[in-house]
Amino acid sequence: MKNIKLAGMFFGVLIAFAGQGFCQTNLQFTGINVTPENAIQLHWTSTNHEIYEVDEADTLVDTNTGLTPWNDLYDNYPSHGANTFIGDFGNYDIMPAILHPKYMPTRFYRIVDKGADNDTTDNPSITITAPTNGDVLSGEITVSVVATCSNLPIVTTKLYVDGQEMNESDDGTNYAINTCEWPNGPHIFFAVATARSGLSGPSGSFPISTSHGVSSYMPVTFSNLISRIAFSQPFFEPSLGQTQEVTASFAANCDWTLQIQDVNSNTVCNASGSGTSMTFDWDGTGDGETNIPDGTYTYFISAQTNGMAPQSLISGSSSLSRSPALSGSQAKELYAVAAGSEDVVPFAIYPKGFDTNGLTIFAATPSEVDYLTSSSSAESAVAMDSGSGVSAADAGSSSTASSQSTSAPTRPPTASIKNSVGTYGVAYFDWSSPQDVSIPQNGIPYPATGVCHLDGNSSVTSYHFDPIPEGPNFELNFIRTMSKSGWKIQYDRVDSLLHANDMRRSDQGYGGGELFTTANIGLFMDHGDYGINPDYSAGSSGSKQTYFRCSSDGGDNGWLRMCQIGFGGNLEWMGILACNSLNTYSSMLSAGAIPLKTTHMVCGCSTVANIGEDIGALWAKKMFGGIFTSPETVANAWFDAGKTQYSYATNLTGTINFRVAGYPECMDDTLKNNTAPTSPSSAPGNLTQVTEQVYP
Repeated sequence: MKNIKLAGMFFGVLIAFAGQGFCQTNLQFTGINVTPENAIQLHWTSTNHEIYEVDEADTLVDTNTGLTPWNDLYDNYPSHGANTFIGDFGNYDIMPAILHPKYMPTRFYRIVDKGADNDTTDNPSITITAPTNGDVLSGEITVSVVATCSNLPIVTTKLYVDGQEMNESDDGTNYAINTCEWPNGPHIFFAVATARSGLSGPSGSFPISTSHGVSSYMPVTFSNLISRIAFSQPFFEPSLGQTQEVTASFAANCDWTLQIQDVNSNTVCNASGSGTSMTFDWDGTGDGETNIPDGTYTYFISAQTNGMAPQSLISGSSSLSRSPALSGSQAKELYAVAAGSEDVVPFAIYPKGFDTNGLTIFAATPSEVDYLTSSSSAESAVAMDSGSGVSAADAGSSSTASSQSTSAPTRPPTASIKNSVGTYGVAYFDWSSPQDVSIPQNGIPYPATGVCHLDGNSSVTSYHFDPIPEGPNFELNFIRTMSKSGWKIQYDRVDSLLHANDMRRSDQGYGGGELFTTANIGLFMDHGDYGINPDYSAGSSGSKQTYFRCSSDGGDNGWLRMCQIGFGGNLEWMGILACNSLNTYSSMLSAGAIPLKTTHMVCGCSTVANIGEDIGALWAKKMFGGIFTSPETVANAWFDAGKTQYSYATNLTGTINFRVAGYPECMDDTLKNNTAPTSPSSAPGNLTQVTEQVYP
């Protein structure tokens, strides 16, 4: 247990370790520290090629279950070697979000060893090529990463700053960050590479060989006149009464200006002031309280030193000064935690003064913590292998520049938007455990044993489903891309939290939850199959259906038919990445069994398809467009996402076709310019389709 009183907050940190039977069981917590931003960095002993899950809980006991309610903070996090560390800055890419530790009174952690990569002989090589060790950096920079692997051709990368994962690179190599969004002083860059032998999906393509690599730690120093740019709301919604508190610190007394700019760089709101810090509460209006459209807005900050002396910390200025060293008598409370090795980890809190783990953790005043989280020496600032912290008071290593201008945000989790442009949702099954299930029944009450045979094979009575390990990154990359562009997440349902009836329509006796109808854009990923004989379940009307298997449901209830999916409501566009999701389009159309209702179109596949972790994100990026690219239609973006993803694969065989089906008047929809169906019905017969070959 760690007790640190920090700026009026109380952090309780339990560190427990869980090992599985086939994994390392001697996990050892080696260090913990609080950064100047009140994030928490965890350090533990580790083994090469192992993969870890980092869980958090905000209470030790759920009053309903009596158990600790652990939540996944990070998953599939690779070992750094003998010692590994990560930062808890919250996780805003899931629902409900895990808030930054600074907003919580307590935080408890558990590290789980999930075992080794399934290929430990061919690990990717990954290097940060720019900047270089020891560089002093200021303003907006590009961090360049190069990763290769000899025999596993699909290589993806992630960049971390002080253990916090950055936004995805647009080109897979270059990451743009703004150093003004961190405190001045020493920081650590490192990058992670994941290499795969291919893309999973169709039965028989699993297992996919996977390995990870981690770059060397790169110590750098951030030196800016403007630092610690921060935002109170990761997703700013004045329509809900929120204000966006924009804050920054200055290394000297400055005259500053804040310009809030729209997507065309037009300034819509101005603020100015003087001092060593800036705070501005934006209510979402323009100058003079004028109404301005919802959408993307960035914050352009300029500062010029004015020669005035900094105010003292006591008087309330943001100027920071180092505190004196602590004496031994000030180490008030000392606790340690017993590390267990079982899946369900017991823990014990030892009396004060008894330390089983070589740690000295104590309660401290804010000024004492300021000293502890400042760099007292270059060695302690960058010695991450020994578990020391990466932090510094801004005044300790500040820029000598007399002026600076910069634009934010680039750092996660803040999205530079005002209100949501629209809503989206994502759902998937990753089949962590392979299953064999009976094929679907044909809907005829007598005989009850009638079945629909799948995929051209009338002799099989059961079907095998392999894991889809790309699932978590598929979900995460789509969420981040949509959120960065101003869309608000409406649902995020995966695996055991997702059931067939959640997705089914509410009429025709199904009584389903119509999950997909609650958002404007939906994305669903799963295994898919097509029937070769008629299905007479409600709504299928004797058509040859396409089927999706839900890993969380047993029996025939686990088969979700296309005709059962709840369309309409808020849903305008639906993406279904699953083999054969629109294979039997003609049969379903002629029977009126593609019930789009008011949904403009569904994007799917007419053949087998492989799962790439970036297909959802690529679909979103191509729909939004970029600085040099125009937004594509929803349909073309779907086709091009498949072409781009599959261009990196080498294990694919045969032809892969994507298909889009929808109302004719909607087929040229873009996200900004689109047409509602002119004659929607519950069982439309006036749909059209477009099919494109996306591989090879």
